[in-house]
Amino acid sequence: MSIGPDIVVLGAIQGLLYGALAIGIVLVYRAQRFVNFAQANLGLLSSVLLSKMVLDLGVPYLVALPVALAAGALLAVAVELTVVRRLFTAPRLVLMVGSIFLAQLLLIPRLVKSINPAQDTIVTQGYPTPFDASVTVGSLVVNAPDLLIVAVVPLVVVALALFLRLSPYGQAIRAAADNPEAARLAGISVTRMSTLVWLIAGLLSAVTAILNAPKVGTFVLGGTGASVLVRALAAGLIGRMTSLPLAFGAGIGIGVVEAVTFAHYSGGGVVELVIFLIVMAALLLRSRELSRATRDAAGAINFGAEPRALPRAVAALPGVRRLALAGGLGSVALAVVLPLLPVAGLNTSAKTFLLTAVTVYCLVGLSLCLLTGWGGQVSLGQFALVGVGAFAASRLTTLVDVPVALVLPAAGLVGALVALLVGLPAVRIQGLFLAVSTLAFAVLAQGFVFQQEFFVGTPGGVFIERPGLLRSDRAVYYLGLGLVVAATLLVRNVRASAPGRMLLAVRDNDRAARSDGISATGTRLVAFALAGFLCAVAGVVYAYAYQRYVSTNFGPDQSFTMVTMAVIGGLGSLPGALLGPVFVFGLPVLFYGQETSQLVQFLVGGGGGLLVLMFFPRGLAGVVYDTRDVLVARIVARATGQPRARRSGPALRDLWAAARGHRPATPEPPLRAPQLVASGDRP
Repeated sequence: MSIGPDIVVLGAIQGLLYGALAIGIVLVYRAQRFVNFAQANLGLLSSVLLSKMVLDLGVPYLVALPVALAAGALLAVAVELTVVRRLFTAPRLVLMVGSIFLAQLLLIPRLVKSINPAQDTIVTQGYPTPFDASVTVGSLVVNAPDLLIVAVVPLVVVALALFLRLSPYGQAIRAAADNPEAARLAGISVTRMSTLVWLIAGLLSAVTAILNAPKVGTFVLGGTGASVLVRALAAGLIGRMTSLPLAFGAGIGIGVVEAVTFAHYSGGGVVELVIFLIVMAALLLRSRELSRATRDAAGAINFGAEPRALPRAVAALPGVRRLALAGGLGSVALAVVLPLLPVAGLNTSAKTFLLTAVTVYCLVGLSLCLLTGWGGQVSLGQFALVGVGAFAASRLTTLVDVPVALVLPAAGLVGALVALLVGLPAVRIQGLFLAVSTLAFAVLAQGFVFQQEFFVGTPGGVFIERPGLLRSDRAVYYLGLGLVVAATLLVRNVRASAPGRMLLAVRDNDRAARSDGISATGTRLVAFALAGFLCAVAGVVYAYAYQRYVSTNFGPDQSFTMVTMAVIGGLGSLPGALLGPVFVFGLPVLFYGQETSQLVQFLVGGGGGLLVLMFFPRGLAGVVYDTRDVLVARIVARATGQPRARRSGPALRDLWAAARGHRPATPEPPLRAPQLVASGDRP
C-alpha cells in the first residue's frame, strides 16, 4: 500500500492549521491551566469581516487583512478582560466550562447577516485570497489557499517562537506561566501577561480561520468545527500541553495521518475513528502526568444549586407539604395543558413538535445533573448518546418489530452500554481532560458510529414509523412528558440513596472516599451508565418526534449546548435540570420565529451561561430555592406564632429552631472593661 508524496504534502498543509490551533490551546493552558474550547471560534469574526470587506465593500485584501486580524485580537482581549479575569481565581473546571459557553457565543457573527458577505457572492466568487497561483506536486495541484497556508503559518510560528524566547514580554509570559508567585515577586503582572497570552491566541485563531475559510468553499456554521478542534486538542495532548514545538509538529503529523487514512479508507468515517484513537492514546499515555499537573488547580464543580435540606419538623408541617405538592403538581399540570393553549400558537402541530424537543432536552438535563452536577464529570458527548438511542430505536423497530413499551428500555440499555464503553477509559482521565475524551467520542459518533450499516441501517439516514398510539405530535409530546416525570422521580431517589451519597463523596474528595472503602471507579461508571440510559431514552422520544434523521442531527455542537443549559438551570439541582432546557430552548420556541430562534438560542445559551458563571453561580434553581425558603419561613412563622416582621430569609434558621420546639439561642451581653476590672479586684 503505497503513500505518494502528494498525499503527504496535502496532509502536512492541513496539519499546519491543526498545529497553529494547538499552539493557541497550549499557550492558554500553560498560562492558566485550563483547556480552552473556544480557541477555534475566536477567529470566526475575523474570517467573516475579511470576506465582507473584500467581496461586498471592495476593500483591497492587504488592507482588509490587518483590520480583520486586529478584530480577532481585540475580541480575544475583550474575552480575557470580561470573562477570564472575572473567573481568574475560580477552579479551572469553571473556566473550562466558561470556554464552552464562549464557543457558543462566538458563533453569533456567522448569524448576523449585516456583517456577512452576500451568500450568492461568496458562492460564485469563493472566499477571497490575495493571489491566484498553483504548484503541482506529483498528481496534486497545490492551489492558492494551500500555498497561502504554507507561506503564512511557518512564518507566524517562527515569529512567535522568537518573541517568546528573546523579547522581554515573551520571557515574562513564560515566567508567569511557569511560576506565577515567583513572577509576582519579580514585579511581573500576571494579569497583564494573561491579557497578552489571549491576544496572541486570538491572532492565531484569526489566522487559522482566515486560512481555512477558502478550503471549505462556503461558510459552515460552527466556524472551524468540533472535528478540527479535536485534532488540535490531540496535538496539544501529544505535546503534554506544555511544549509548543512538539504540539505544532504533532499537528502536522496528525494532518499527514488523516490524509493517508482518507486516501485508503475514504468512506465510513474511518478517519474519525483514527483521530479518536489518537486522542485516547495521548490521554491515556499522559493521564498520570496531566492529572498530576491539574489536580490541585482543577478544583471541583462548585457552581451548583443543591437545596438546603428542610428539618423534619419543618418538612412535616401541613403548609410545607402542600407547598411542595402544589409546586410539583402545578408544574406537571402546566406542562400537560401547554399544547392545548392557543397562546403563541402552542396548540399547533409545529409548536407541539418543538415542545416535544424540549422534553428530550429535559431528559438530557437530568442525565447531566446526575453525571456532572453530582458526579463532577464534565461530558461533551451526551447528545451523541441521544443519537445512540434514536438509531437503536430505528433498528429495533425495523429488524424485530419491538413494541414501544420494550423499545424504551432496550434502547436505554444500549445507551448505558455505550456510555460504559466510553467511561471505562475516561475514568482514568480526571478533571479537565475528561471533557476532551467525551468531545472526541461525540465527533467519533457523528463521523463513524452513525455511518455504520450494522448500527443505523442506511448511512444516509433512517425513517421510523410511529406506532398507533403515537400517530400525532401531541401523543409523542405526552410520551416525552411522562418520561420526564418518571426520570425526575428516578434521579431524585438515586440522590437520596446510598449510591447517590457515594457519588457526591467521590466528587468532593475521591481520595477520602477510597479510604472509606468506596470504589471511585465503580461509582463513576454507574453514573456514566445511568446517564447514558437517560440520554438513550431521550433518543427514542427524539426518533418518534422527528421520524427522519441523520448523523448530523447529533453533532458535537449540540452536546456543547446541553452543558450550557445544565449550568444555566443549576447543576446538581433537579429543578435546574428542567428549568435550563425550558429557558434555553423553550423561550425561542414561544417568542421567536424559526428564522431567528438559533440566534436567540446562542444568545440565551452562551451569554446566559457566562452570566450564570460570573454572577449567579446557583443558576435558575437558586431563584427557586430562595423563593421556597421565603415561603417556608412564612409558613413556619405562622405555625409558631412568630411576628410577621421575622418572616424573612435572615430569620429562617431561628424559625426552624422554633419549629423543633427550641428557642433561638440568645447571645450573652459582652463584658465591658469596668466589669473585667471589678471582677479582678474581688478576693
